[in-house]
Amino acid sequence: MKFVADMHTHTIACTHAYSTITENAKAASERGLSYIALTDHSVKMPDSPHEWHFCNMRVIPDFLYGVRIIKGIEANLIDYEGRLDINEYIYGNVEFIVASMHGDCMPYGTEEQITSAYLGVLDNPKVFVLGHTDSPDFPFDVEAVTKACKEKNVAIEFNVSRFRSNRSIQRLKHLILPTCAKNGCSIIVDSDAHFHDKVGAFEQAEALLNEISFPEELVLNADLKRFEDFISSKGLKTNSGLTAE
Repeated sequence: MKFVADMHTHTIACTHAYSTITENAKAASERGLSYIALTDHSVKMPDSPHEWHFCNMRVIPDFLYGVRIIKGIEANLIDYEGRLDINEYIYGNVEFIVASMHGDCMPYGTEEQITSAYLGVLDNPKVFVLGHTDSPDFPFDVEAVTKACKEKNVAIEFNVSRFRSNRSIQRLKHLILPTCAKNGCSIIVDSDAHFHDKVGAFEQAEALLNEISFPEELVLNADLKRFEDFISSKGLKTNSGLTAE
């Protein structure tokens, strides 16, 4: 696989991350990526940046080191209806949303309640990805959600940082990824990098995908045309629609 994008990365705007936008972009370039998304945590997380951070992202160049910089956010699901912790000002200034569940922001619930939250957020047109759905703390109906993701054109994330949790990786390997494959639900491999040396470091994920014979055509960021078709279908400009400086 030739990965072209890393759509879940963090910067020093979150105090539990340790690299700058420039360092992450340089690392992406060195890995041969064409795209990187800035997805610092939204405002309900304890160490999130102020909302002004997201409202001023237009000052960031569209390209650094030849890599397209997508101004995004990792927004937190906050209830069983699928609402996110972003206001109208943030929403109007970000291009791209990874929607995730975190224990600091989302109440734990039953499988039915968590499923309801995921299904609800899929109606948000700026939600491109459901982030790290592998957490055992938030069980959901994988069959129903993957079918809905396919219908709504939203990707399930294979979050490489989850290799630190054997339970999460086992859920990905034996439940989430096989169900995605069965239902034709696209996935995206992301680093969730909190330090620049993790940006685009997808070797472990690629090995696991090969091990389970996951269909490569469902890995959105393993092919440039496939990835650009996906983001353009959701209204995001591709490199061909911009001019690198």
